[in-house]
Amino acid sequence: MISSQDWWNVIRNYGQSIYPTQIIVMIIGIVAVIFLLFGSKTKSNMLMKAYLGLCNLWIGGGFFIILGKGFPSPLKQIQGMLFIAIGILFIVDIFTEKSDLTFHKCGLRKWATIGFLLIVFCYPLLGIIFGRSIDELIFPGTFPCATAALALILLTNSHRKVNIPLYILLLIWAIPFPPLIQIPQFHVYEDSIMFVIGIYALTVFIVSAIRSRKTIYLNNKKNESLNIE
Repeated sequence: MISSQDWWNVIRNYGQSIYPTQIIVMIIGIVAVIFLLFGSKTKSNMLMKAYLGLCNLWIGGGFFIILGKGFPSPLKQIQGMLFIAIGILFIVDIFTEKSDLTFHKCGLRKWATIGFLLIVFCYPLLGIIFGRSIDELIFPGTFPCATAALALILLTNSHRKVNIPLYILLLIWAIPFPPLIQIPQFHVYEDSIMFVIGIYALTVFIVSAIRSRKTIYLNNKKNESLNIE
């Protein structure tokens, strides 16, 4: 297992290598979210899925496999392939439309999503509060955990339909890693954001599945009654 110092060395080297790209990519993400909230449903969905697809492809290939030289093998290749798979699923979803990222018009889900999005984009601000240098700050769009948190909260908000394989892959990353590895071993306290979002997303997933099953059951009962009559 890599030490905390070696892990942060990889983060610093990565931050230096891509600077100021991480800032620019996060700003593009903020614009994409605003467009998703106020813009055309079809175009904003395509833009956000393309953004998340390209970001996750870069994280899988660039962050883990190419620039993550200090990460141990084969773990970094496995993690890299996970994010590449997530990126591919987002790109494919542009055409298959298995998820709809349109915001709910009102209600708790909409405001919870907006609140979590604001917190996700505070990832680098929390780093500053913890006394980290610019090279150590974690940005949504170019770093895995912050980007996973962003993608997952948008999928949680998904209106009417959701890409279940994509949802599950993000949950696999969001829930176990922060309390087991990121926070206790590497002291990445910012990743508590991803963990909380993961728990929220899992809760929404379970509740939605129960409601869906209940709706199917009631519809079947209704059809049976009509057939009897």
